[in-house]
This record gives sequence, C-alpha cells and structure tokens, in this order.
Amino acid sequence: MSALALMRPVVAALVLVGCAASPRGEAVAEPLADGSAESVAAAVEKITTFPTELDPRLWNGTDLKPEVRERSLAIVDRILADSGYAGLRVDAVELFGSNASYEYDDSSDYGIHIFTESTGPASPEELKRTLPLLNDYVERRQEGRITFNGVVVEVTFHSERTENYRPSPGIGQYSVSAGRWIEPPVQQPDAFDRATMTTDMTAFIDAYNDLVVGYAADIQGFDCSRFGDLDAKISAYRNSGFSSGLGSRSTQNLTYRALRRINVSIPDMVDTLEDECIFKQESIG
Repeated sequence: MSALALMRPVVAALVLVGCAASPRGEAVAEPLADGSAESVAAAVEKITTFPTELDPRLWNGTDLKPEVRERSLAIVDRILADSGYAGLRVDAVELFGSNASYEYDDSSDYGIHIFTESTGPASPEELKRTLPLLNDYVERRQEGRITFNGVVVEVTFHSERTENYRPSPGIGQYSVSAGRWIEPPVQQPDAFDRATMTTDMTAFIDAYNDLVVGYAADIQGFDCSRFGDLDAKISAYRNSGFSSGLGSRSTQNLTYRALRRINVSIPDMVDTLEDECIFKQESIG
C-alpha cells in the first residue's frame, strides 16, 4: 500500500444527544452539549480528583506491564508493515500524557508516540508531509478499537520531536522501546479554582451549542470556519495554563479536560462538525 493510498473515506456516526431545528421545523441530528449545573459540577469534580498511583491496568507500581510493552511494540510493527512505507526507521516509541502520570482518569487513553526518520529517498520535508496521512489512516481505521485492559490505545507517528514532546521535570515520559523512564512522574501541585472552571466551562458549552443551533438552522449558509475558530480559542485557553507555568493541574488545562468528559467531547466535536459542514456544503442534492 502506498503512502497516498492511506487516505480512505470513513463515515463517522455521531451519537445523538440533542437536536436543533431547521427553518422548516424538522429535527437536525447534531449533538448538543449538556451545560446543566449538574453536568458541569460532575465533570469538574471528576477531573479535579486525582489518583495516587499509576493506572494499575497498565502498570505494576512504576513498571510498565511486560505484556503492555510487548503489545505496544507489536502494534507499531504491524502498522509499519501495513503502510508499505519503505525506508521508515523508528527512533523511539514513547508514552506521554495522563497515563504516564498521576493525572489519568477512566476516560484517559494510552497514547504512544513513534518518532521516525527516513532512511530511503524521501527527504525530511517529504516525511513530514506524509506522516499526517499515516496518522489519519491509523486513527480512522482503529480509533477506539484496540484496548489494554479497558484503556483505549492511541498511536501517533512523528517526523520530528517538537517542544511538546521533550521531557519536563515531574511530567511522566516513558520509553516503551527502551523499557525505562525518561522522566519519572511526580504528583503535581494543585493550581486550579473550581469556581473559575465552572464559569469558563459553561461559557465554552454555551458557545458550542450556539454554533450547533446556528449551523442546523442554515447549513448551506453557515460559516464553517466558526467551528475552527472555537477550537482555536479553546486550545489557546488551555495552553495559557502551561505558558503561565501553572502546569497540568491549572484551571485552564483541567477545564479543557472536563470539556471532553461531558456527554459531548467539545474539543473533538468542533473538528468533526467543521469537516461535516464543509462536506455538506460541497455536496449536491
């Protein structure tokens, strides 16, 4: 299979949790987020209650379970074999994120990152352009379908190591390929305010629901980029917690995580709806 052949059409099904109405009064099946006080309070409470041990489904104390490590590397080998990409060398397979730390919850995935380089004719720039196709293929083909003891496995390939994927003191980073910690995790200091989280989260939910209702009312005339604008605003809000030095337990980062744990994962859904909006407007009939 060639790299370009990795792009396959996928039909994504949306779980219907609410409906907006079109001008003709018919129901338009787009998901509305539950912004009730009860829903927001439950998400804030859940996301600000932290474990004191690494996820026992993946770890024996601070040692990655042998079967988890072996299966992780086997999955990487299988994806590379399936891709048919000649001359792609894996430099490192690493685990980042909440499941390499004391920040995980029941919704956290096991996110492994593969850092690669080209040993064939492809230049670094060509590799950088091609890997998004591979990542898109991997996500669409197996998203949510591989689990380790109930934890969803996510796999991402990289052509370079950006600042987001360099060790930070106390933030867990584990080398799956070498079977050792690059940066051991430590309990992070609390830097959040639940009242502010509630206020900010509610504002983002209202903004999202307003977009969904407006989109449903005039699909052909809706400005699809408004979904992307909200996505960028949410991302900038989250990043402000890190850039200000407050870390993973900042109000901003935890609010972002809480927005993913109500009935609709707003950070994910704005991307989905922007694509859907574009595709609907490009369709005929």
